Amino acid sequence: HSTYTGRPPDEPAVLGVALNEVFVPILQRQFPEIVDFYLPPEGCSYRLAVVSMKKQYPGHAKRVMLGVWSFLRQFMYTKFVIVVDEDVNTRDWKDVIWAITTRMDPARDTVLIENTPIDYLDFASPVSGLGSKMGMDATNKWPGETQREWGEPIRMDDAVKQRVDDIWQELGIDLT
Repeated sequence: HSTYTGRPPDEPAVLGVALNEVFVPILQRQFPEIVDFYLPPEGCSYRLAVVSMKKQYPGHAKRVMLGVWSFLRQFMYTKFVIVVDEDVNTRDWKDVIWAITTRMDPARDTVLIENTPIDYLDFASPVSGLGSKMGMDATNKWPGETQREWGEPIRMDDAVKQRVDDIWQELGIDLT
């Protein structure tokens, strides 16, 4: 038997959605710091993974991304691993993109690994079955990972947020 592969939504992407629920407890058993693991359908089943974690020390996010690539055989075909903190919803692209753009320096926080096993059906790889991987550490930085002082996210009070939301239309601002 085989599956139809192409641009999502296709069979592998739908299978990936189901496998999310299977993989989370398996990964958490090996890496208890993992909060959630998500294979977005847009990532063609397993080619892109977003992992949220409870970071405990400098370099911890890189350990988790390398662990994901090596723990289950299927994940050796994952080309992109994005690691975020537990306050980021792995299943919400707006949240993930916010973490990438506010917690990541491309030179410091990108891991590139060349000449690794890749899916034979991945025609973007330079040779059949061999390609590269990219990991993105979009977590808050600890001392030792940056020389700058690192801030904490500010949370708006719910009452203030509601007051502001109530006047957007009155101000002529359309947020849709």
